[in-house]
Amino acid sequence: MEQLLTQYSVAQIIIFIFTLGIAIKGFITLWDWAVDRLRKIFHKETQQETERDKINQIAEKQNQLAEKIQELSEQINVLVESDKDDIKAFITDKHHFFCYEQKWIDDYSLDCIIKRFRHYKKEGGNSFVESLMDEIKMLPKQPPQSN
Repeated sequence: MEQLLTQYSVAQIIIFIFTLGIAIKGFITLWDWAVDRLRKIFHKETQQETERDKINQIAEKQNQLAEKIQELSEQINVLVESDKDDIKAFITDKHHFFCYEQKWIDDYSLDCIIKRFRHYKKEGGNSFVESLMDEIKMLPKQPPQSN
């Protein structure tokens, strides 16, 4: 230490310490920059992977929803066909009762049958039921007079 102080002046030692401090600060700044740069690079890759994973999850959920919608659509089609068959059987039964047995129809029963027939038509039904409805509509609205 004594030799150091005899070889260099106090001003030179201060300049040397100051220069060393600047060099250390520069090294720390370089280190921080390099670490930040690497974090950004790896964060981008991680972020891109995360985004890809999210997109894949969304696509998978969309596929699941599409399958569920298709399944529900098929079930609804079955229900509509079943309902049409039920209405067809109902109108056929009412036709046979009112046309062949009773031979007249009251207004309330006619209204109910007409409403069910409208539902049948909205569901896409088109068969012999229309001719049955024409026969039901032509029936008298009051019972025949007994002599």
